[in-house]
Amino acid sequence: MARARTRRSLSTFSDSPRILIAGLGNAPYPSTRHSIGQYIINGLASHYSIHMSSSRGGHQGSNPTGSITLFKSKQLMNVSGPSVVASMRAGQVPPSHLVLIYDSLTHAPCRLAVRFGGSAQGHNGVKSVMASLGASATSKPFWQIRVGVGRGNPAGSGVDGEVSQKRMINKSVDAAEWVLGPLSEEEKRYWGVGGKGLDAVVREIDRIMEKLGEEADG
Repeated sequence: MARARTRRSLSTFSDSPRILIAGLGNAPYPSTRHSIGQYIINGLASHYSIHMSSSRGGHQGSNPTGSITLFKSKQLMNVSGPSVVASMRAGQVPPSHLVLIYDSLTHAPCRLAVRFGGSAQGHNGVKSVMASLGASATSKPFWQIRVGVGRGNPAGSGVDGEVSQKRMINKSVDAAEWVLGPLSEEEKRYWGVGGKGLDAVVREIDRIMEKLGEEADG
Protein backbone atom coordinates (compact mmCIF):
# COMPACT_ATOMS: atom_id res chain seq x y z
CA MET A 1 0.00 0.00 0.00
CA ALA A 2 1.33 3.42 -0.93
CA ARG A 3 2.32 5.66 1.96
CA ALA A 4 0.24 8.77 2.45
CA ARG A 5 2.11 11.94 1.59
CA THR A 6 1.14 15.56 1.26
CA ARG A 7 2.02 17.22 -2.03
CA ARG A 8 3.39 20.31 -0.31
CA SER A 9 5.96 18.44 1.75
CA LEU A 10 7.02 15.60 -0.54
CA SER A 11 10.63 16.76 -0.67
CA THR A 12 10.90 16.77 3.15
CA PHE A 13 10.42 13.00 3.52
CA SER A 14 13.69 11.13 4.05
CA ASP A 15 12.30 8.15 2.10
CA SER A 16 11.16 10.21 -0.87
CA PRO A 17 12.56 9.14 -4.26
CA ARG A 18 15.78 10.89 -5.20
CA ILE A 19 15.62 13.01 -8.33
CA LEU A 20 18.09 15.16 -10.25
CA ILE A 21 16.63 18.33 -11.77
CA ALA A 22 18.90 19.71 -14.47
CA GLY A 23 18.30 23.02 -16.19
CA LEU A 24 19.70 23.39 -19.69
CA GLY A 25 21.20 26.64 -20.93
CA ASN A 26 24.33 28.51 -21.93
CA ALA A 27 26.05 29.48 -18.68
CA PRO A 28 27.77 32.58 -20.14
CA TYR A 29 24.36 33.92 -21.24
CA PRO A 30 22.10 33.38 -18.21
CA SER A 31 19.19 35.66 -19.12
CA THR A 32 18.46 34.46 -22.65
CA ARG A 33 15.48 32.36 -23.72
CA HIS A 34 17.81 29.44 -24.40
CA SER A 35 18.92 29.52 -20.74
CA ILE A 36 15.44 29.58 -19.23
CA GLY A 37 16.00 26.09 -17.78
CA GLN A 38 18.92 27.38 -15.73
CA TYR A 39 17.00 30.54 -14.81
CA ILE A 40 14.28 28.31 -13.33
CA ILE A 41 16.90 26.26 -11.46
CA ASN A 42 17.95 29.48 -9.71
CA GLY A 43 14.35 30.00 -8.61
CA LEU A 44 14.03 26.40 -7.44
CA ALA A 45 17.22 26.76 -5.39
CA SER A 46 15.62 29.66 -3.55
CA HIS A 47 12.29 27.85 -3.16
CA TYR A 48 13.88 24.71 -1.68
CA SER A 49 16.59 26.66 0.23
CA ILE A 50 19.31 24.79 -1.65
CA HIS A 51 22.83 26.20 -1.72
CA MET A 52 24.41 25.73 -5.15
CA SER A 53 28.15 24.99 -5.08
CA SER A 54 30.57 25.01 -7.97
CA SER A 55 31.85 21.62 -9.11
CA ARG A 56 34.01 20.58 -12.03
CA GLY A 57 31.06 20.11 -14.36
CA GLY A 58 28.68 22.77 -13.13
CA HIS A 59 26.80 24.14 -10.13
CA GLN A 60 24.96 21.70 -7.90
CA GLY A 61 23.16 21.46 -4.58
CA SER A 62 20.75 19.21 -2.68
CA ASN A 63 18.01 19.70 -0.10
CA PRO A 64 18.56 18.39 3.47
CA THR A 65 16.91 15.01 2.81
CA GLY A 66 18.84 14.50 -0.41
CA SER A 67 15.61 13.86 -2.29
CA ILE A 68 16.16 16.78 -4.69
CA THR A 69 19.43 17.69 -6.36
CA LEU A 70 19.60 20.71 -8.66
CA PHE A 71 22.21 20.98 -11.40
CA LYS A 72 23.35 23.59 -13.93
CA SER A 73 26.08 22.69 -16.39
CA LYS A 74 29.01 25.05 -16.96
CA GLN A 75 29.23 23.83 -20.54
CA LEU A 76 27.52 25.34 -23.55
CA MET A 77 24.08 23.93 -24.34
CA ASN A 78 25.13 21.70 -27.23
CA VAL A 79 27.75 19.83 -25.18
CA SER A 80 26.07 19.85 -21.76
CA GLY A 81 25.09 16.17 -21.82
CA PRO A 82 28.30 14.67 -20.38
CA SER A 83 28.19 16.92 -17.30
CA VAL A 84 24.50 16.17 -16.67
CA VAL A 85 25.11 12.42 -16.93
CA ALA A 86 28.23 12.67 -14.74
CA SER A 87 26.09 14.31 -12.04
CA MET A 88 23.52 11.53 -12.39
CA ARG A 89 26.14 8.84 -11.98
CA ALA A 90 27.77 10.55 -9.01
CA GLY A 91 24.40 10.61 -7.25
CA GLN A 92 23.38 7.15 -8.50
CA VAL A 93 20.30 8.66 -10.15
CA PRO A 94 18.72 6.47 -12.86
CA PRO A 95 17.41 8.05 -16.09
CA SER A 96 13.81 7.64 -14.89
CA HIS A 97 14.62 9.99 -11.98
CA LEU A 98 16.12 12.73 -14.17
CA VAL A 99 14.02 15.86 -14.71
CA LEU A 100 15.31 18.02 -17.56
CA ILE A 101 14.06 21.62 -17.84
CA TYR A 102 14.60 23.43 -21.12
CA ASP A 103 13.23 25.97 -23.59
CA SER A 104 10.69 25.08 -26.27
CA LEU A 105 10.15 27.09 -29.44
CA THR A 106 6.98 25.17 -30.24
CA HIS A 107 5.13 26.24 -27.11
CA ALA A 108 3.80 29.73 -26.43
CA PRO A 109 5.63 31.89 -23.88
CA CYS A 110 4.98 30.85 -20.28
CA ARG A 111 3.46 27.50 -21.19
CA LEU A 112 4.66 24.29 -19.52
CA ALA A 113 4.58 20.93 -21.26
CA VAL A 114 5.61 17.93 -19.17
CA ARG A 115 6.20 14.42 -20.44
CA PHE A 116 8.09 11.24 -19.62
CA GLY A 117 10.27 10.12 -22.50
CA GLY A 118 10.05 11.30 -26.07
CA SER A 119 12.51 12.54 -28.67
CA ALA A 120 14.71 15.63 -28.55
CA GLN A 121 12.62 17.25 -31.29
CA GLY A 122 15.66 19.06 -32.63
CA HIS A 123 16.78 20.53 -29.29
CA ASN A 124 20.58 20.21 -29.26
CA GLY A 125 20.87 20.25 -25.47
CA VAL A 126 18.45 17.35 -25.14
CA LYS A 127 20.26 15.56 -27.97
CA SER A 128 23.51 15.90 -26.02
CA VAL A 129 21.96 14.43 -22.86
CA MET A 130 20.43 11.55 -24.80
CA ALA A 131 23.71 10.82 -26.59
CA SER A 132 25.58 10.80 -23.27
CA LEU A 133 23.02 8.41 -21.80
CA GLY A 134 23.10 6.21 -24.89
CA ALA A 135 19.36 6.78 -25.08
CA SER A 136 16.85 6.88 -27.90
CA ALA A 137 13.32 8.30 -27.83
CA THR A 138 12.09 5.06 -26.25
CA SER A 139 15.07 3.66 -24.32
CA LYS A 140 16.22 5.16 -21.01
CA PRO A 141 13.36 7.70 -20.87
CA PHE A 142 13.53 10.66 -18.50
CA TRP A 143 11.21 13.47 -17.46
CA GLN A 144 11.11 16.56 -19.64
CA ILE A 145 9.69 19.92 -18.56
CA ARG A 146 9.50 22.03 -21.71
CA VAL A 147 9.16 25.76 -21.10
CA GLY A 148 7.54 27.74 -23.88
CA VAL A 149 9.45 30.74 -25.22
CA GLY A 150 7.40 31.16 -28.40
CA ARG A 151 9.03 32.30 -31.60
CA GLY A 152 8.91 35.82 -32.97
CA ASN A 153 6.61 37.32 -30.34
CA PRO A 154 7.80 37.94 -26.76
CA ALA A 155 5.56 37.39 -23.76
CA GLY A 156 3.63 40.50 -22.77
CA SER A 157 1.18 41.54 -20.11
CA GLY A 158 -2.37 40.35 -20.61
CA VAL A 159 -5.61 40.93 -18.75
CA ASP A 160 -5.15 41.97 -15.11
CA GLY A 161 -1.39 41.87 -15.45
CA GLU A 162 -1.29 38.13 -16.23
CA VAL A 163 1.35 37.01 -18.71
CA SER A 164 -0.24 36.49 -22.09
CA GLN A 165 -0.26 32.78 -23.00
CA LYS A 166 -1.53 33.13 -26.55
CA ARG A 167 0.12 30.77 -29.00
CA MET A 168 2.69 33.01 -30.68
CA ILE A 169 4.78 31.05 -33.17
CA ASN A 170 6.20 32.88 -36.18
CA LYS A 171 8.32 30.43 -38.15
CA SER A 172 9.70 33.19 -40.37
CA VAL A 173 11.82 34.33 -37.42
CA ASP A 174 15.23 32.66 -37.23
CA ALA A 175 15.13 30.10 -34.41
CA ALA A 176 18.76 30.48 -33.33
CA GLU A 177 18.52 34.26 -33.21
CA TRP A 178 15.29 34.09 -31.21
CA VAL A 179 16.47 31.73 -28.47
CA LEU A 180 19.64 33.77 -27.98
CA GLY A 181 17.55 36.88 -27.35
CA PRO A 182 16.84 38.14 -23.80
CA LEU A 183 13.98 37.00 -21.61
CA SER A 184 11.34 39.69 -21.25
CA GLU A 185 10.78 41.29 -17.85
CA GLU A 186 7.37 39.57 -17.74
CA GLU A 187 9.01 36.18 -18.25
CA LYS A 188 11.60 36.86 -15.56
CA ARG A 189 8.89 37.70 -13.04
CA TYR A 190 6.74 34.75 -14.08
CA TRP A 191 9.51 32.16 -13.77
CA GLY A 192 11.32 33.84 -10.88
CA VAL A 193 10.89 33.53 -7.11
CA GLY A 194 7.26 34.14 -6.19
CA GLY A 195 6.12 33.91 -9.81
CA LYS A 196 3.19 31.79 -10.91
CA GLY A 197 5.36 29.99 -13.43
CA LEU A 198 7.84 28.83 -10.80
CA ASP A 199 4.93 27.71 -8.61
CA ALA A 200 3.67 25.63 -11.54
CA VAL A 201 7.09 24.01 -11.94
CA VAL A 202 7.15 23.12 -8.22
CA ARG A 203 3.71 21.50 -8.56
CA GLU A 204 4.95 19.43 -11.49
CA ILE A 205 8.00 18.33 -9.51
CA ASP A 206 5.74 17.27 -6.63
CA ARG A 207 3.61 15.32 -9.09
CA ILE A 208 6.66 13.58 -10.54
CA MET A 209 7.97 12.69 -7.08
CA GLU A 210 4.58 11.37 -6.05
CA LYS A 211 4.44 9.15 -9.12
CA LEU A 212 7.95 7.84 -8.55
CA GLY A 213 7.10 7.19 -4.90
CA GLU A 214 4.00 5.22 -5.87
CA GLU A 215 6.04 3.13 -8.30
CA ALA A 216 8.60 2.39 -5.58
CA ASP A 217 5.84 1.39 -3.15
CA GLY A 218 4.41 -1.02 -5.73
